[in-house]
Amino acid sequence: MRNQGKHSDLKTFIQSFKSIMLNLPIPCFILDLEGTIVLSNEAAIRITGYPKESEFKRNIISQLGDDDIDNAIKHLKNVLLGEREQLQISIRHRNGSSIPVQIHSIPLQISGVIQGVLGFMFELTKKMAPIAPLANTSDWEKILNEMNICLWSVDARTLKTLQISSACQPILGYSEQEFTEQACLWEDILHSNDKDLVLQQLLAIENGQSAQLEYRIRTQYGGYKWIFDYITPVYDESSNLLTRYDRVVMDIDHRKRTEEELQYLAFHDPLTGLANRRKLEMELQKALIDATEKNQFVGILFIDLDRFKDINDSLGHKMGDKFIQTMAERLKENLRSEDIISRQGGDEFVILLKNLPNIQVIDEMAARISEVMAQPIKIVDHEYRLSVSIGTSIFPDHGQEADVLMMRADHAMYLAKENKTGIQQYQAGMSKSLSRKMLLEQYLHRAIEHNELYLEYQPIMDVQRSQIIGLEALLRWTHPILGNIAPGEFIQIAEESDLIIKLSNWVLFTVCSQRRHWMDQGLAPFYISINVPARQIHQDNFIETIKCALKQYKLPADFLKIEITERTAMTNVEKTLKTMRELQEFGVDIILDDFGIGYSSISYLVQYPFNTIKIDKSFIQDLNHSSSQKSVCRSLVAMGKNLGMNVVAEGVEELDQYDYLCSIGCHKMQGYYFSKPISKDLVERFTKSKYVLKDE
Repeated sequence: MRNQGKHSDLKTFIQSFKSIMLNLPIPCFILDLEGTIVLSNEAAIRITGYPKESEFKRNIISQLGDDDIDNAIKHLKNVLLGEREQLQISIRHRNGSSIPVQIHSIPLQISGVIQGVLGFMFELTKKMAPIAPLANTSDWEKILNEMNICLWSVDARTLKTLQISSACQPILGYSEQEFTEQACLWEDILHSNDKDLVLQQLLAIENGQSAQLEYRIRTQYGGYKWIFDYITPVYDESSNLLTRYDRVVMDIDHRKRTEEELQYLAFHDPLTGLANRRKLEMELQKALIDATEKNQFVGILFIDLDRFKDINDSLGHKMGDKFIQTMAERLKENLRSEDIISRQGGDEFVILLKNLPNIQVIDEMAARISEVMAQPIKIVDHEYRLSVSIGTSIFPDHGQEADVLMMRADHAMYLAKENKTGIQQYQAGMSKSLSRKMLLEQYLHRAIEHNELYLEYQPIMDVQRSQIIGLEALLRWTHPILGNIAPGEFIQIAEESDLIIKLSNWVLFTVCSQRRHWMDQGLAPFYISINVPARQIHQDNFIETIKCALKQYKLPADFLKIEITERTAMTNVEKTLKTMRELQEFGVDIILDDFGIGYSSISYLVQYPFNTIKIDKSFIQDLNHSSSQKSVCRSLVAMGKNLGMNVVAEGVEELDQYDYLCSIGCHKMQGYYFSKPISKDLVERFTKSKYVLKDE
C-alpha cells in the first residue's frame, strides 16, 4: 500500500510537470523507485533509439552493458538515499551500438519524500547540437553541476503560478503556497537592476522559442542570489494561443559569484583592491576615445613612493603592505569617482584623470596628491613620513597613444625622483635627461618579461681529479638598445629596489630547470651554485621558494648550492642561522662567498653551518707580487681545512697562482685559468670530456 501511494504521488507529479520535462533541450528522464523509466523526453529518446511506447516500463538496467550494471546500481542507491551523483557509463542503443554518456542524477522529492530519480544525460562522444535555438550544451553542463532544480508552470497572461515543485523553497526562498497565493511574488523579488530586462525577454519568447535567463532575486533574508530560468512557451493545441510558460529554475549563485570573483581578480590588485595594469590599459583606451570625441584632455600621474625600500627593510614586508594599503586609501579619498587609480606593483601607482576641461587640473591634482601622501602614517605607536615622486603626461599634448603617454609619465617620474623635485610634467626630449642609472632601473623592470636576461656558468674544478665538480651561475643582461650591461652595474641597481627579489627568483627557477635538463641528458653529477642576496634569504617564504623550485623540476637538493657573502651572513644573524640550518636539513648546502674580506674569524665559521668557503679573488690576484698575500692565503686555506670545510679559491688566472694553491693544499679552484663563464651550450660540450690542465 505504501508503494502504491508513492506511485500515485509520482504519477501526479509527472502529469503536472510532463510538458516542462518534454520541452527541455537536454536528454532527461524520470525513474521510479525500482529503476523503471516512467518518463523520457525527445532528446533522450534520440540517444537510446527506443520509441516512447516501448521505452516506458523498461528498467534502465536493461539498457546498460554488463560492465556498467554494478556501478549503475550503486549510483541509483546513493541517489535514492538523497545524494546528487554523476556517473559515466555506456547506454545500449536500440540498434545494438554502445553510446558513452555522463549522467547527472537528482533525488526526486515529492511532499518531502524521495519517490524517484530525475536524470540528465550528455553524450561524451561528441558535442551535442542545440535542441532549442537558444540552448547551449556547455551552459547546461555548468548549470547541472549546481544540481538544484525547481519545475514551474505559470499562466502566460497573469504570470500566476499553476504548478510549482517543492524545490522552490531552497532555490527561491519561498514555499509552494506563497507562490500559488501571491501572483506577483516572482516579479516582486526580481532584482531592480534585472527586472526590466527579464520582463522584456519574457515578452520576446512569445514567438515560440525557448529562452535561457540568468538574473538575481531577493531572498527572504534581504540578500540577493543568482538563478537560471529556462522558459518554454506552451500553446493551446486547438486555438494555438499562448496559454502558459513552463519553466526549469536552478540555483547558480555559487557559480556566478565564483565567476565574479575571478573576474574581479583578473582586473584588480589583490593587496589594495585597486585596478591592476590590465584594467588601467582598458580604461585608458576608452578615456582617449571619449576625450577625442569631446575635445577634452586626459591626464596620467605616475607615482612612486620615495625610500619605501627603507620601510620594507626596517619594518618587514607585512608592515610595508600596510603602508601600501594606507597610501591606496588616501588616493581613493582624494580623487573624483570617475578617476581610475591603479597599482602597478611594488610602490608604484598610476592615476588616470578623465574628461578634463583644461590641463591646469592635472597640476592641481598632482600637488594635492603630493601633500596628502606626505602626511604621517602611524604604525605600532610610531609615525612615519614618506614623500612621493610624481610624473605627469597629458593627452593630446604629450602623445596620442596609451603606451606613449604611460612611458612619458614614467620618464617624468624618474626625473622627478632623480632631481628631487617631487613633481615633474613631461617635456619634449626629457628621456635624454634621465641618468643612466634611472634608465637602467626603468628597463630592468621589464627585462624578465622581454627575455633579456640569461645565465652563464663558470666551472669549479677539482684539480686533483681533473674534474668539474660544480658551476657558478652568473646573471647576464643584454638590452636591445643599450647592449650588454655589466652585472656589477645592474645588480647594484636591483639591490636598491625590490627588483633584486624578482631577479633572484628568476635565477633560482632557471637554474633548477637547466640542471634538470642536464640531468636528463646524463651529464656528470655536478652542482650549480647561485648567489643569494641578504634581502632574499631574509624573506619569510625563502625556504618554501627553494623547495618549490626543486619540487617543480624534480631536482635532487644536492644539485643546488647557495652562495652568500660574509656581510649577508652577519645581517639579521638569528634569522640567517635559522634559514641556513633549515636549508641544510633539506639537503641544500651553503657556501660562504668572498671569504676573507669581511668578518673572517674562526668563531664565525664555527657558528655558521658552512660546508664550503670560497677565498675571495683579491687574495689570489696578488700572490705573485706579495709574500704577505701568500701568508694570508695560506692561513685562510688552513683555517677552512682545520674546520673540515671544502676550500675553493676564486679568480685563478695564472699558472703560478695555480701552482702555489696546489702547494698549500687548495685543490678546488675557479677562474679564467680553467674557463671564463660560458653559455649553457658550451657547458654540455665542456662537461662531456675530461678536463686537461694547461701544464700537462
